[in-house]
Amino acid sequence: MLKVLLAISLAFCSLYAMSDKELANSINLAGKERMLTQKMSKEALLIKLGIDVNKNAKELKATSELFDKILKGLENGDKTLDLVATQDKTIQEHLKGIEKQWQEFYKNVKNIYSLKKDENAYEYVKENNLALLENMNRAVSMYAKLGSSGGSKLKMANDINLAGKQRMLTQMIAKDILMYQANMDAKNKLINLNNSLKLFDKTLAGLYNGDKELHLVGTKLPKIRKQLDIVKNSWSKAKELIPKAIKNKNDKKITKDLIAYLDETKVDMNKAVGLYAKSLNRQKQFMKLNSIISGFSTKKNRAKHLVNLAGKQRMLTQRISKLAIECTLHLLPDSCQRLEQFVNLYQKTLLGFKNGDKSLALDATKNKEALAQIDKILKLWKPFEDAAIKVQTSGGKDKKALTYILKHNGELLKESNHLVEIFDQIEQKYSNYIENANIALIDMAGRQRMLTQKMTKEFLAIYKMGQKEYKPKLKESVELFDNTLKVLINGSKLYMLPKCTNPKIKKQLVKVSNLWQKIMPFYNKNDLSKKELVLLLQVNPILLNEMNKAVHLIETSTEY
Repeated sequence: MLKVLLAISLAFCSLYAMSDKELANSINLAGKERMLTQKMSKEALLIKLGIDVNKNAKELKATSELFDKILKGLENGDKTLDLVATQDKTIQEHLKGIEKQWQEFYKNVKNIYSLKKDENAYEYVKENNLALLENMNRAVSMYAKLGSSGGSKLKMANDINLAGKQRMLTQMIAKDILMYQANMDAKNKLINLNNSLKLFDKTLAGLYNGDKELHLVGTKLPKIRKQLDIVKNSWSKAKELIPKAIKNKNDKKITKDLIAYLDETKVDMNKAVGLYAKSLNRQKQFMKLNSIISGFSTKKNRAKHLVNLAGKQRMLTQRISKLAIECTLHLLPDSCQRLEQFVNLYQKTLLGFKNGDKSLALDATKNKEALAQIDKILKLWKPFEDAAIKVQTSGGKDKKALTYILKHNGELLKESNHLVEIFDQIEQKYSNYIENANIALIDMAGRQRMLTQKMTKEFLAIYKMGQKEYKPKLKESVELFDNTLKVLINGSKLYMLPKCTNPKIKKQLVKVSNLWQKIMPFYNKNDLSKKELVLLLQVNPILLNEMNKAVHLIETSTEY
């Protein structure tokens, strides 16, 4: 009887020993181990094929050390990884079995990254990486089972598991292509590759909308869906190159580009997994925005205003960059003057976030994460501001300053966008779902302002400064502006947005759309006449202004 009671006690202990947050982190990092088995195999093959040997040797060393650290953390706990050792006996025994398997695998990996001429080591990794992956996958499934059991609140356990598995698939795909190129079991690798591609696509769709076969719940959380959109974009770039890498086995440039895109997809997917792990039990229906948004307190109105102004900062990074080009090329008579105006506005708003500014209706930021991000932006902003002022005061003659702006505006935009995300996250903690939806809508509409400036900057960089690398970025910006505008007007099942029914907002969005339809063809031309270019540059601020009016209406209205 005592043994039975002890067994029952241990079973309950295994369910409740970890908090939801700890369990989510264990699923995440155990899932990461699956990916690392394939990443190590990929890096070993790159070394074998003579591709960036020293770089990949360093990568392989770092990857294997990380695998070792996480595995030990799963077994014994690790404060630096926020890992708590599970008390589940079955998982512990399974992890000990993986540890024995890993030690032999690790020994061979060390020989490879030490650049020893050991063909047996490559053969061992080739023959045993899938077995290590399989056992690690079983461990993840065990953790996920704890998460989906009756005693746990972690409803998203399987979604976290399969989102994490996507990271592994990017590396498995890379490994299989490299094995094919190295004539190592080439026929089977193509079959594996095809299966992996189908599984990645199916899982990605399931993470969006659910999948009964994969037991995926799907998500309606805007931040996760937004990150999955980023994954979809990097994944599409990788998929385009896969047939070329198969056809041109000896073209190292194609192989390097493909590996880079797959790694980008892995990083993007990893961010999505992090968002899943943080979301825990917050997966609820995204409420329709055409219902009355009532009862907003002054604090909530300020929250919307904060996201609006932070979003406007994104736009200003691109407007300043665009005006710097206009000033240098003397395209409009007042470009240099307006450059100074918007440099001052960016500076004023940034300091307003930090210290407060009554004229901008901004309170001083108290959140530590937001303050740290503001300080990070300030460091990037100072040399950027100096360069912009040099362009302005020299009347566009300081080409070195313009080069600095074009080189660093993307980074400033990225960090400015991250501040929007931080403010958004802060408010979500204290807001209901309707309020969160409204803030997310302001963010989406606010991004349109930035895009008006970004695509004009990219157009000028391509056709007036000869920087052809901006071509795909311009195409992406134009498509994003056009698609988002349609979503704002007509609604979207993908973004869980209803059709706009507020007469004032709809009227303003239609006005933006009409203006956009007139100038969109200009962005798709290879070049413009002088008259067309001047017209585009004159209409561009009008488009921005009309879009800004739409954002203001969304911010101040109580229904959408």
